Amino acid sequence: MARISILMDNAEAEGLACEWGSAMALEDDTGGLWLWDTGASPKFLDNARALGLDFNRAQGLALSHGHYDHTGGIAPLLDAGFSGPILAHPEVNRPRFARHGGKIEPVGIPVPLQRFEPVNGARELTPSLTFVTDIPRLPGLPQSLRGLHLDPAGQIQDPVPDDACLLLRTRRGPVVVLGCCHAGLENTLNRLRERLGVGRLHGLVGGAHLYDADQERLEGALQALQKCGVERLCLGHCTGEAAAAWLAGRLNCGMEPLRPGLILDF
Repeated sequence: MARISILMDNAEAEGLACEWGSAMALEDDTGGLWLWDTGASPKFLDNARALGLDFNRAQGLALSHGHYDHTGGIAPLLDAGFSGPILAHPEVNRPRFARHGGKIEPVGIPVPLQRFEPVNGARELTPSLTFVTDIPRLPGLPQSLRGLHLDPAGQIQDPVPDDACLLLRTRRGPVVVLGCCHAGLENTLNRLRERLGVGRLHGLVGGAHLYDADQERLEGALQALQKCGVERLCLGHCTGEAAAAWLAGRLNCGMEPLRPGLILDF
């Protein structure tokens, strides 16, 4: 049995911390354990302890991209004794900024990584778990890049080239695990289908960055999910409650909103 434990998400959960951020622990059916992102602060560690999860048992940490809400807990994790490998796209440390209202604020990794293993393309973490980077951006397909910049003046758009995902192969079928999906859901699913041979999906877990999506983008995401026949949606963080509910209602599949402490078994 494969298991995904939600260590941090936006939604409130009794007895656990929440914040704008994402962190998970993934166990495959061989007992392999990997961490996926670290939220925005040390709070994900407190949640892991409350859930009885020994993060020092993890074989490593994989990062979805270099934004603070996915990397803010790395320094506390290292301070707590974690010594496993950290895997990320080579661009994870680049300075980043985002426009919030009339202000532009830094949103990159709070403490640049002094040690990590750069990954281009796809890398097998366990026989059932693959880390997937370098997602091609196909012409005409949407991406989630609005308001993201590489400079504090907001003149250069950040293409978030380090955006990555995980592919977890389970007995029920493949499950895609997202970070923020800045590459866009359609591009991400195309990458898995054309490069890794993933046809039908059993599940989709994580943040799909649709909280600010217009109707056209929602329709595109719906068509992409219909094409892969997804059976189980587990969405949170930057997806947006309204967008998640809209997709679930039209896909006629199970929908589980993410929250800290949620355990997903496959």
